[in-house]
Amino acid sequence: MIKPRPPLPLLHKELPARQRGAALIAAIFVITALAALGGLMTQFLTLGSKQTIDEWYSTQALYAAESGVQWAIWDLTVNGGGGTVSNATVVNNQAWMSTTVSALTVNGTNNLYTITSTGTAGGTASSPRAQRQIVVQYMP
Repeated sequence: MIKPRPPLPLLHKELPARQRGAALIAAIFVITALAALGGLMTQFLTLGSKQTIDEWYSTQALYAAESGVQWAIWDLTVNGGGGTVSNATVVNNQAWMSTTVSALTVNGTNNLYTITSTGTAGGTASSPRAQRQIVVQYMP
């Protein structure tokens, strides 16, 4: 015959009055810590998104400046113009370019052009979010 085991003493004892509600306090602490962690992750995500958008506008401004250089070279060589433009739209309401050209005569016959192109993007033409400038020397 198998004897039944006596009950474990800890399972049938009542908790002391000071320990009642300790699990509730621990649960509140864990919930608060998880909420703080979630808020921190949201802040990092927002900051990362803003940096990505700023980088995108900066790249778009660089492309606008490169477009300005190419436009100035075309205007000088094909169109016979002076290569200067102010706030020309590259992408509708998103990116603009401005170019200035200065010429220097070399060896009495050749012109060395210094093309300064500024590309802007985001916001408005007068108040852009990003601006990039390229300076190129060109001799046709």
